Amino acid sequence: MSRDVGELFGEGEGTPEPRTGLVVGLLIGGLALAVIGMVCTTAPGGLVVLGGWMVVEKEHERLESGYYPESMRERVEAVRAFAAAGVVTAIGLFFVQGVLLCVGFYDALWMGMLGWMLGVG
Repeated sequence: MSRDVGELFGEGEGTPEPRTGLVVGLLIGGLALAVIGMVCTTAPGGLVVLGGWMVVEKEHERLESGYYPESMRERVEAVRAFAAAGVVTAIGLFFVQGVLLCVGFYDALWMGMLGWMLGVG
């Protein structure tokens, strides 16, 4: 137990690792969900992407404060750039979905699907 307390205060044997794997997983999953959600709603995918962005920003703060070694900077910065691109992509998908909604695309899509399922025209 004393080893765990020592690691908590930076005195342990292990080097802390940024959670970049978690961030990449959240970003890929969120973007896939947002693209698939273009049929209905992109909001859940956008929220997952924002979650990934929040995690990587926290990791960047830890890097800046000196919690992580300087050798981790390149990896954290690369994932941070990927997260920023993911957020921009999710916002773009929201706008595209809004335009499609305004021009009546979803009305035609879902009426066509409903007609196909019911076997009408």
